[in-house]
Amino acid sequence: MSNFPVYSACDLISTENSESEIVVHELQDLLTEKSFIPEKPHRHTFHQILYVEEGTGIHKIDFEDYSIDSPIIYFISAGQVHDLNFKKQVTKGYLINFNAEFFTSFLAKSHCIDKLPFFRINGNFTSYQIKKDKAEELKEIFDKINFEYKQQKRKSEDLIRIYLLELFYFILNDEENTDENINITNQRILINKFQKLVEENYTAEHYPKFYADKLAITANYLNFVCRTFAGKKAGEIIRNRIILEAKRLLINTELSISQISFQLGFEDNSYFTKFFKTHARISPSEFRQHLNK
Repeated sequence: MSNFPVYSACDLISTENSESEIVVHELQDLLTEKSFIPEKPHRHTFHQILYVEEGTGIHKIDFEDYSIDSPIIYFISAGQVHDLNFKKQVTKGYLINFNAEFFTSFLAKSHCIDKLPFFRINGNFTSYQIKKDKAEELKEIFDKINFEYKQQKRKSEDLIRIYLLELFYFILNDEENTDENINITNQRILINKFQKLVEENYTAEHYPKFYADKLAITANYLNFVCRTFAGKKAGEIIRNRIILEAKRLLINTELSISQISFQLGFEDNSYFTKFFKTHARISPSEFRQHLNK
């Protein structure tokens, strides 16, 4: 068995741009070269935006299959496991890889991008299905990014940053306008805080009471908010995050199941195995064997 590969250079084709903080490729060229898409699930240390203007296929993200129904945009955060398979037909679009530090020297609020929903390790915002009336405007943004990338002028990277921010806020604005509750409520802010706390503490704190106390609310009210906005109880959200990380760790065959158990805050390896099997419906060892066939 071998580990799933982890790619750290933004340019997956050559070493020419290996030190670049951002790389832009046209999908049609990449698929012709057949060299940019690894043939099995993999991870990156950088963020990735996949814009499919035309094309179909399957995109597996964190062990879930998503049909590629173009036009569509996928957001893959550093650390997520994914596998991309296009069907043999005309495929158009762009692949953009950039490091998490790409915006830090540009924005006064250097962690502004981290607060957006697109590149969170829990993968809450995986894709954006492009509506017909928005398709041309979004294509124009990606074309501008590609044009500036090819220019390679002094101002090009800053313009690309501006166009990426335009893309992010265009999508956020469209999502808000289609939401039944246009105004951001206190409850929506609360669940965002809860999800952030889970991301920071899930390896040590497995139960809702800890998070409710941190948010100065009752566990019952936290459950109500989670069911309202996420369709799940607070405990289920915590468990799902633990299971997702367990799956990601299980693809690394250098880690034993006991080591993974300890890393996720389980002192008893047998309890971790029971926990994983209950919620993933397969044992950790069976999951690992299935992935590494």
